[in-house]
Amino acid sequence: MKTMTGMGTRAGGSALATTVAASVASFLVGMDVLIVNVALPTIARDLGGDMATQQWVVDGYSLLFAALLLLCGNLSDRWGAKRVFVFGATLFAAASLFSSFAWSMMVLVVGRCLLGVASALILPASMALINEANPEPRRRAWALALWGAGGASASAVGPLLGGLLTPIHWSLVFAINVPFCLLVLVLAVRIAPSPRRIKPFDWVGQTLALLGFVLFIAGIIEIGSLGVSSLRAWGLFGAGVVALVAFVISQARVRAPMMPLRLFRIRGMQVALMIGFVMIFNWYGMVFICTMFLQTELGMGAFAAGLVFVPSAFVTIFGNLIGGRIITAHGSKFSITMGLSIMIVGFLFEFLYPAPIPVWVIATGLSVVGFGAAITTPAAAGVVLKSVDAAQAGIASAMFNTFRQVGGSVGVAVFGVVATFLPSLTLALRAVFLASAALLACILVFELLRWGDR
Repeated sequence: MKTMTGMGTRAGGSALATTVAASVASFLVGMDVLIVNVALPTIARDLGGDMATQQWVVDGYSLLFAALLLLCGNLSDRWGAKRVFVFGATLFAAASLFSSFAWSMMVLVVGRCLLGVASALILPASMALINEANPEPRRRAWALALWGAGGASASAVGPLLGGLLTPIHWSLVFAINVPFCLLVLVLAVRIAPSPRRIKPFDWVGQTLALLGFVLFIAGIIEIGSLGVSSLRAWGLFGAGVVALVAFVISQARVRAPMMPLRLFRIRGMQVALMIGFVMIFNWYGMVFICTMFLQTELGMGAFAAGLVFVPSAFVTIFGNLIGGRIITAHGSKFSITMGLSIMIVGFLFEFLYPAPIPVWVIATGLSVVGFGAAITTPAAAGVVLKSVDAAQAGIASAMFNTFRQVGGSVGVAVFGVVATFLPSLTLALRAVFLASAALLACILVFELLRWGDR
């Protein structure tokens, strides 16, 4: 009875506060992935550090973020989504202040790693809170659209804010997080308490997952940094693969696995996880190469390059807002099919445009791809939440976001390697556009086949 009363309260006055807090947190987590990129040259001039150290300022965040998502999703179910969400937002504020006062590059790397831990706590808990606060499907679709708008718009706003704040002082790219965290914590007062679920703790699985993701992603990062001939990079990668295989084997044998393998047998989960991986693989890789192309090939400044992403930010926000209505009217399958098709069109438009590639073509292509992604993301997130019961919302959300974050890390590394082997960034950009369209086409076919009898 207490649980039902709590759910009723959430569906009332606290539902809006929950949705806004989760959406702001989604924006914050997404923005911090990219805002630091344009500030790195200035930071290096002030604090020193070689190129590898600068890379770890960026990758320290994404590495811990991806590696801890499954653990934090499990904690969200065990300790309650609200409790984990509030702790994550508090840690994010503290780590942001710590980073803004960093006195050396190594201290800054530590701060960025702490930000990655905080993001891993926030993201699966935010999806679980939306699920708790919006039990009715129509309201959940609208809430997920806002949540998706927060994360999607951040990828365009991040470089722009970085370009605006860095000339004042580079520390502001971290300090800007604090007001957002305070807003989230104020809104969290209105969020109803989440249920706590007593579960056995899978120490073996947690250890193998953490070790496997850290080594696997670190290996990919090092391959992109040191080259495909680096034995150290391949050693890290191979050790990560071995640890992840051992993790999967352990999940099939323990009584209370942290990542129930039976979830992979659900068609909706299969489709959503594949979509999440490929979409962010393409998007992060494209943003990375586009930024290099604009600044290196076209000679644009950091702020001017950031402006190229602004149209896609507004289009993406609009796409997320109408995406909820499309899901409500036509269902998740229609929304995902429509969104993937639009993304393919955007990538093909950029690939087929004759050389030289002008700035307006890149901005237009980014907007089209962003619009399609904005329709697809909330639909895929909704499929994840509908595929499991409330007791597993946290871990299912963590699985979805783990695939997304790993996809982003792999995308940057893979497309970075492609750029080093091709003679020009123009060719690298075209290769990214073609490969992205082909990957999305494969996912579209996979989705239609998996849901063909529905």
